[in-house]
Amino acid sequence: MASDVFLRVMVRPLSISMLEEPLPANVPNEPGQIALRLLEELLGTSDNALDAARTRYRQASEGCAEPPIVPMHPVVMGHVVRPLMEAKRCYILGMPVACIAQAGLVGEMVALWRFRMLSSTVDGKPFDDQMQEMLMGRVFDKLGQQERVRVLQALDSLDSDVVKAFDELRLIRRRYLHFMIDQTQDVDADARQALKLASIVVAKTLGVQFNEGRIVLPDKVARFISDMFQRDETHSGCNEIPSEGTCAATAPTK
Repeated sequence: MASDVFLRVMVRPLSISMLEEPLPANVPNEPGQIALRLLEELLGTSDNALDAARTRYRQASEGCAEPPIVPMHPVVMGHVVRPLMEAKRCYILGMPVACIAQAGLVGEMVALWRFRMLSSTVDGKPFDDQMQEMLMGRVFDKLGQQERVRVLQALDSLDSDVVKAFDELRLIRRRYLHFMIDQTQDVDADARQALKLASIVVAKTLGVQFNEGRIVLPDKVARFISDMFQRDETHSGCNEIPSEGTCAATAPTK
């Protein structure tokens, strides 16, 4: 004879009640109240949601080595900065695993970007897909992240901090995205570390410096974003990258 048993279930786990139409009957139709209730729902708290979001923002920002300024180049913004912004927002909204996933994506995108900034020739021959397969067995884009970093170490000027950040970020991402999550892990702490490591590889790759009010970028970065440079008739602007040093904004030509 069959017997009844009790089973706890969650109904419509992916719904967001504050975005449903119509709103729940007990919610006032005032935009500020709806926004606050939405924040509570996203954070999974019913008390002081704004304070909770501010606390998580501070946690994500402190000691994060975030890049102070970035050129608004479509590749840099779309493939590097936007995923980094999304990673931080995921942490603020209480989604640490999503934060780790996005931070890991940043590491992979920076590796691809650094490779694209390298010289396009080897001994005068084009470093195209055929040359990449000949030297590495596969084109760079199809290599695993660990292999990509090894190639960059051989071809690029990676300092030890960047290599360490790439490797640690890859290991954190692997732990959370390729295995069942260990419930004893401090996921928030790992997410903050992943965010910090992702920020390091971005900031170190951009290499932004300031000199007498001018933005100075490494040569390879400036060459990569050279299509952004426009002459400012009110300053000594630049249409081309100087042979020594780099320029952005109003840096003079040489």
